[in-house]
Order: sequence, then structure tokens, then C-alpha cells
Amino acid sequence: MPPQTQKRRRPAHRGEDEDEDNGARHRRQNRRAPESDDGSDASENDDEEQDVDMDRVAGADSGSEDQLVKKLVRYALACEYARIPIRRDGIRDKVLGGAQARSFRRVFDGAQEQLQKVFGMQMAELPVREKRTLKDKQTVKRGASQASASSRQYILISSLPNEYRTRTIIGPSRIPSTAEEAAYVGFYTVIISLITMSNGELSDMKLRRYLTRLNASQNLPMDKTDNVLQKLIRQGYLDKVVERVEGDEDAITWCVGPRGKVEVSPQSIANVVAEVWGDPPDDFDVKLQKSLGVRGTERARAANHAGAAQEVEQEEEEDDDDE
Repeated sequence: MPPQTQKRRRPAHRGEDEDEDNGARHRRQNRRAPESDDGSDASENDDEEQDVDMDRVAGADSGSEDQLVKKLVRYALACEYARIPIRRDGIRDKVLGGAQARSFRRVFDGAQEQLQKVFGMQMAELPVREKRTLKDKQTVKRGASQASASSRQYILISSLPNEYRTRTIIGPSRIPSTAEEAAYVGFYTVIISLITMSNGELSDMKLRRYLTRLNASQNLPMDKTDNVLQKLIRQGYLDKVVERVEGDEDAITWCVGPRGKVEVSPQSIANVVAEVWGDPPDDFDVKLQKSLGVRGTERARAANHAGAAQEVEQEEEEDDDDE
């Protein structure tokens, strides 16, 4: 009997347990219902907070980009003060950093705009340094070393209109002194002009002869002539090409460097030649056009403009006399 009663009571216990479980489930559901409503509100609040945070991050990114533009402008001015090229790798390392490398173009364009509006300058890319020695030329022909299409280097040049590029507006720097800076600029401008007018190359012997005629050893106030030439090589104004010849002296050739090509344009060379010449002959502009590819000098354009104005005045006077 006891075993039978136990067997009969087990289903009863199971039913009671199921009822208790169902009641507990209902109570849990009732508790969860308001929690789910609160949870939906909480999730909406979380989304709103996330949207606000994203807006703040976007504003921080735009602000940081403006700071990067200012930083690049300062970096470019510092490089130009030292007359060293503005390297793209230097911009990424010292200005952008690794995290902002993808924003190079936006920061670069923003810096260009600030340089043009505030300082009247812009960053111009330097040409690729040419392969001048025979060994380098043979290497390029074999295809072992191809010249890059971009030098990835820049310098600052003036973006002012021609009417504002005068001595009173664009004068020599006062550091280290106005006289020393003017002498230095005039020296490398004359040397670059001589090399350019000599078909782009000048032997060391001819350069020394020109320097003797210019009395460079006495007229250069900053340093010795050889030291100044080495400085011009370091700054990219000149290239010194040395060809090793077995059993003979090395052949030294002087060429215009990448910075010299950009900073001293053919038009500037034509103006310097016209200024040095004084009273040029009639076919002077024609010869300059063949040598440099320029249409004329500033003096010639000014003379033509003055001549045209004088002709207009004469015609007006003749008309007045006829009346």
C-alpha cells in the first residue's frame, strides 16, 4: 500500500510544481514588461547620447584639421627661412603624424589657401634632380633606376601679381642683414644666369674665370667664395657634377639645381641680363627669346608701353591742332 500511495501522489506533486512554475513565470513576465518598456527608452537615450558624441567627435576632427593647417603653414615658413625643401615625408611625420596621414590633401590645400591669402606665397613642387653623370645615365638606360615623376619636395614662391613684385614690396630679408641677404641673392642669381645662358652647363674653369671678373672674393660679405658655393649646393641652387676620369683630373661641371630652376625663372634671368647689359642692341629680345624662351624683358615691355602712350599723346595733340 505505501508504494501505491506514493505512486499516486507523485502526479499530484508534479501538478502543484507546474502550477508554482507557471505562477513564477507569470510574475517574471509581469516584472519584465515594465523593464522592457524602460529598456526601450534607455536604448533611445543611448542612441541620442551616441549621436551627440559623434557630433562632438566630428567637430573635434574639423578643429584638429584647422590646427594641422596652421601647423603646416608654420612648418613651411620655417623650412623656407632655412632654405631647405618642404618634404612630403616631413609633413607626414612632423605635421600630420601617423593617424592623420589620410588627410594630407585636405590639409595641404588648406595650407596653400592660407599661404596665398595671408603671406602672398604658395608651395611649388621642385623638379626631379636630373641624372647628369655618365654612370647615372647608363643606369637609367638599363632600367635599373627610373626617375620618379614627382620629387615630393616643395619650396615657397611668391604668388603676388607682377605689378606688386617690386623692390619696395618684395625686398631682401633683414636676417642676418639686408645687405648680406641682397648680396647673396644677387650672387646666386648671376651664377644661375651664367649657367643658363651657357646652355645649362658651365665648366669649373669657366666658372672660376667669371668669379674672378666679378671679384667675388672681395664682394661677397658673408664668407669665402668656395664656402658660398658649397652652401648653394646644399640649398639646391647649384649642382656640382664630378666625372671621375682614370689617369687624369676629374671633370667638374656646374649646373642649375632644382631650387634654382624654380626660384630663378627664365623671365628673371632675362631681366637680370637686360639690367647688366645697360643699353641692349635692337635684336636683344630676339636673342633672349631663342636662349630662354621668353618674349621680352620688363624693360622692353615698359619701353613699348611708354612708346605706345607717347604715340597716343602725339595723336591727341595733332587732333587738337587740327581743330
